[in-house]
Amino acid sequence: MKTRLYLIGCGAAMIALTSGCSKDNPLNPNGNCFDGNWAEQYTDELQAWSNAATIYNEEPNQANCNEYKKAAKGYLDALESIYKCVPTTSRAEIKQSINEAKAEVDSEGCD
Repeated sequence: MKTRLYLIGCGAAMIALTSGCSKDNPLNPNGNCFDGNWAEQYTDELQAWSNAATIYNEEPNQANCNEYKKAAKGYLDALESIYKCVPTTSRAEIKQSINEAKAEVDSEGCD
């Protein structure tokens, strides 16, 4: 699960770094998109998720698992906040990955 969420984040970051957000870009007619600083929209959530994962790995208990899952969903929600900035050719794939990751977080037990 951790690897999948990490890969989603890396994929979103790669798209953010390689795609322009100007209205002149035919892949993204929505315009400015956070002045091109997509990563700033999910950096805090990514850090919170990373911290929660570290804590849960060091001390795997119910409370830490719940915090890990909460942080993971917060990160995925933050990725959805930049959805309008994703080039239209990648949107369906990104949305599907986010939904699958959320379902995986929900299905994971805390044992």
